[in-house]
Formats: sequence, structure tokens, C-alpha cells
Amino acid sequence: MAPDLPLHNAYKEIMSALDRSAERARLPYPPQLLEAIKKARYQKFVNKQREIQRERRGEVLNSTLRRRNKGPPAHVLQQMTPAERKADRVVRSVSEVGYVGMLKRRLGWRLKDPEAWKVEIGRPEDKERLDQMWKDVRQENIRRRNACRDA
Repeated sequence: MAPDLPLHNAYKEIMSALDRSAERARLPYPPQLLEAIKKARYQKFVNKQREIQRERRGEVLNSTLRRRNKGPPAHVLQQMTPAERKADRVVRSVSEVGYVGMLKRRLGWRLKDPEAWKVEIGRPEDKERLDQMWKDVRQENIRRRNACRDA
């Protein structure tokens, strides 16, 4: 028996495994596998859309927390003023209404509904009604304040 026979056998075994692997790589993918891949990609898209909808309804998800906790890169953060840091922290919220929407718009973020941020300050057609409500609340507060002083 030759001393290099075990090495030669191991080499032949490794080479045959490589040949089988190369042959498997050349085979076309089975249709069932391709169908499963397409289905998985579609389901990933559907799940992301569902996750976005849940966030918009106000649910706090892991992805929401990760995005909120994330910040700009260190070299950018170092150059930011305290006001810019606060604004960056605020705009990482999922909201697009009110103060958050106003900041996002100011910073150039693309919003689903660019006019939604105005909800907090009111629509122009509601201005008269809102002003009257504000006056009523103000008068009531003054009345109550005076009533507490008199008592």
C-alpha cells in the first residue's frame, strides 16, 4: 500500500463533492422554490405596509423605537446646534401633523399629505369659528379667575 493513498482518496472525495456542488449550481431552480420566493417577497411588502399603518394609528413598534432612538452620524451631530438637535429628534416621529409636520416640511421631508400639518392651526375656513371659541374660553377663564378671587 502506497503511503500517499489516504491523501489521494481524500483528494478524490473532495473533488467529487466540488463537482456535485458545481452541477447543482448549474441546475435551474425548481418552480416551487421560485414561487415560494415570490410569495415571500410579496408578504414582506404586505407586512411592511401593515406595520406602517399600525404606526400611523399610534402603536409603538420595535421599528418605531429604533427609528426614534437613531440619530444623525456623530460628525453631523457635532456640528448641530441644540435647536437643530431638538428638531432632528422631533422629526423622527411617525406623525405628519401639527408641530412635527411643520418641522418636517421646514426641513424638506416629503409628506404624504403636505397640508396635514395645518390641522393644528386650523383651516382658513374654520378661522372665524376657532377665533370665537378661543374668545369664549378666554372669557370663561377670566370669569373663573375672578370668581376664585372673590370667594
